[in-house]
Amino acid sequence: MTSIPHPMTSEPADFHDGAPWPTDTAAEGADHAERMTFRSTVAQWAARARAKLPDAVHGRLEAATKLVLQHDVLFLNDGTVEVGSSSDPMKTYIVRGRTCSCQDFMYSKAPEGLCQHILAACIQQRVSEEMARQTPQAAVVPAPAPEVEPEPHDAVPGIPPQFITMIQGRPFVRFDGLLSLGHARGLVELSTTVVVVTEAMAVCQCVARFTDGLVVTDIGDASPGNVKKHLAPHWIRIAATRASARALRRALNVDAVALEELGEDAP
Repeated sequence: MTSIPHPMTSEPADFHDGAPWPTDTAAEGADHAERMTFRSTVAQWAARARAKLPDAVHGRLEAATKLVLQHDVLFLNDGTVEVGSSSDPMKTYIVRGRTCSCQDFMYSKAPEGLCQHILAACIQQRVSEEMARQTPQAAVVPAPAPEVEPEPHDAVPGIPPQFITMIQGRPFVRFDGLLSLGHARGLVELSTTVVVVTEAMAVCQCVARFTDGLVVTDIGDASPGNVKKHLAPHWIRIAATRASARALRRALNVDAVALEELGEDAP
């Protein structure tokens, strides 16, 4: 998107009584028109999202709209999207498809996996496309923003689509989706035990029991270096979550890897 110059970036050369303001009113008017077109386009796409999304997402949608209006959404060359924090000016989050590095997403607090940063990336993408269509051919048209991967449908049998995240065309299942399916199929116990903990690695074992007598045991491991950076202080708990996810995947015959099993270098 063409950058919008701030209206206060230039000052009159001679500011005193009777001194004229800058005379380039045509450029000033063009900048103002572009700014208002941008804000109007953001409002339109935010309204469309509000009409389609459940009420539980609306608070995050408002925060996402503010991030877009503040030009705090940046599409990177590797296909990811860098979105600024709405509370910490020194912090940014990375959106990959329908995943985000923020705690709201990683701890499954965002309804349907839609945190404010994913919503901001989606709105910015639509706004960029709309603004590009409105730009005259003679003007410089920005490169199209990377496509945010669509929400999957029946990507993993038995798992509702809101619990699936697509990364580079592959479906990954969230742990809360496995847990939901487990309860639907008679899960009565999911117990995790720490087997080994050293400075370099933690290994946990999980036992999943079902009402039909099925018992499945599996292990999971983690280290400070093979988890997402913002989760490094909690790597022992990640090992427990991975053990639980693997036990549930085996018991439920789910081939898709759990999102929580991915390491720092995962796409």
